[in-house]
Amino acid sequence: MVSLDAPLTLPSGLVLPHRVVKAPMTENLADADNQPTAAHERLYGRWAAGAAGGLLITGNLMVDRRYLERSRNIVADRHLDVARLAAVREAGRSSPMIAQLNHPGRQTNRFLASRPVAPSADAGAVRMMGLFARPRALAPLEIESIVDGFGQAAARCEQAGMDGVQVHAAHGYLLAQFLSPYVNRRADEWGGDLAGRSRALVSAVRAVRASTGPNFTVAVKLNSSDFRHGGFTEDDAEAVVGMLVEEGVDLIEISGGTYENPALFGEVEGLRGETSEKEAYFAGFARRVRSRAASVPLILSGGIRTRSAMEELLSGDGVDLIGLGRPLAIDPDYTRRILDGDEGAALPRYTLPTVAGLAGESEWYERQIARIGAGQAPTTALHPAVAAARFVGGEMGRGLAGRRRRARLVAQG
Repeated sequence: MVSLDAPLTLPSGLVLPHRVVKAPMTENLADADNQPTAAHERLYGRWAAGAAGGLLITGNLMVDRRYLERSRNIVADRHLDVARLAAVREAGRSSPMIAQLNHPGRQTNRFLASRPVAPSADAGAVRMMGLFARPRALAPLEIESIVDGFGQAAARCEQAGMDGVQVHAAHGYLLAQFLSPYVNRRADEWGGDLAGRSRALVSAVRAVRASTGPNFTVAVKLNSSDFRHGGFTEDDAEAVVGMLVEEGVDLIEISGGTYENPALFGEVEGLRGETSEKEAYFAGFARRVRSRAASVPLILSGGIRTRSAMEELLSGDGVDLIGLGRPLAIDPDYTRRILDGDEGAALPRYTLPTVAGLAGESEWYERQIARIGAGQAPTTALHPAVAAARFVGGEMGRGLAGRRRRARLVAQG
């Protein structure tokens, strides 16, 4: 049996002192020019203090400032202030840290971009309260530019002292859109069969490898499934895991779902945790692909809360690392307490009985993250309806106000 405090050395050589990982969560703390801030430094300093030396994976850094996931994402393009990102890394120096890289594709709200992009336009807009506009299909040269953007962003992260990057190909963002036949209906080399649909992800991984040093950790976050008819399936995902192993990735995080089918929040009908504690939404898939992953470690994230569930997962020969996200937004010391023998506990749910609840729930946790970044303690005193309204109002105000600033920087090249 593998214990929670057992060390693990990744294929890249990066040594992790134990098996609990801070999973990526959107911080939404960048300044108006999408640069890292002192709030990021305080946040990651605090998370590092509670991580007992464990791996920290940042919230997603965008590779193209024209298309953001949230209005205050950090953007790792040529305008990134690498010294500021290095200060964030320094604040979390007691823990290994890798930066998540992402492009949202059609999942960028209409306040940030009036015309998002996607592999194809046929799937239409993301269906969520009218917050997303119908996308246009990317041209082949644009796809190549985005792929190159992942490589350049990784190089900047390496310059900032990050130990690696995670390429985000889950949760319905652009690389996951390419993988999904529901969204990707192209007939050229970037679509069609799984080999074509996976080309963007594989090319992004290769671009990251080509732009960074031999000991730089390259991880991928991958959906186990889209949880929708005609989408990315577990059979597809297992084959992609094999492709990633052949590409020499160092770490794979397993998750699932999209904005429209949010399995990552446990919101898909019939989806239940797969341990005796009814936790770990995607444990079955992790067990399924363990042999396919070979020597590449697997992180399992999603719905895991208690020490007993973590130990059960680690003893089941399917999971190497446990990812914790939202518990750390409520209690930054959760990892340390688990490692010290605390059982942990189920967390309260802050949802509304409508799709607005998903926006409100996301905003509720981001408010906790913002409080930590401000040097304050998290608080549960935020009604979910208020959180949902703040999500829409905040993205509208910041998104529309920032369009001209982003366009000016884009025009500078």
